[in-house]
Amino acid sequence: MGLRVLGVNASVRTDGFTAELLDKVLEAARRKGALTERLDLVRHPFPFCAGNYSVDPASCGPETCVQGPWDGFGRVAERILNADAVVFATPVYWFSVSARMKALLERMTSMENRGLLNLGKPMALLAVAEEEGASQALAQMLLPLTYMGFVLAPLGLVYAHRRDLVSLEEDPELAEDAQVAGENLVLMAQTLQGLPFREPLPAQPLQGVAAD
Repeated sequence: MGLRVLGVNASVRTDGFTAELLDKVLEAARRKGALTERLDLVRHPFPFCAGNYSVDPASCGPETCVQGPWDGFGRVAERILNADAVVFATPVYWFSVSARMKALLERMTSMENRGLLNLGKPMALLAVAEEEGASQALAQMLLPLTYMGFVLAPLGLVYAHRRDLVSLEEDPELAEDAQVAGENLVLMAQTLQGLPFREPLPAQPLQGVAAD
C-alpha cells in the first residue's frame, strides 16, 4: 500500500484557486505512488478551541477535544493522524491565513499537548493571495506546525499571487512549484517513515503511556 498524503483545504470554496493548487500538489504525489485525499474544512465545520488547556492542561488531548457529535474536528483530526504526510493549503485574507486554518491550528493543540502525535510527519504548505500577504500566511502555518513536530519537505512552501489569473495553468512556473512540492513530500515521507525521532516528555502524558 502506498503512502497516504492528505490535503487540507482551508478555503470556503471547494473549486477555487486554493483548491486547484492543492489538487496539483496531490496529483504530483499520486504520480510518485501515494494514495491521496483532499479534505475541505468547509464540509466539516467545527467550533473554535474551547481553551481547555488554560483550565486543566490534562483535559487537552485528542480524545477530549471533540466537543460533541456535531463537532467536525473529530474527522479532521482522524485524517491528519492517519496520514503519512499532510499538505496544508489556505487562501490569504488580510495578510493572514483564513479563519478556518487558524481555528484548525488552535484545535490541533490537542495533538501536541500530551505527546507530539505528528512527530516527524512531512508537510507542505500552500498559500494563495489576491495581492500580497502569502509569505506571512506561510509563516503563520510554519511556526506552530513545526512546534507540533511536522517537518517541512524540501521546497514545500508554495505561494501564489492570483491577481488576474483565471487558472493555475496560466502560470507554468507555479504549476512546476506545485509538482516539485508534491514529489518531494512523498520522497521525504518514504525516507523518514519509521525513524525514532526524539521528543521532550509531554507535560500531560497520554493515559496508559509510560515514560522511559
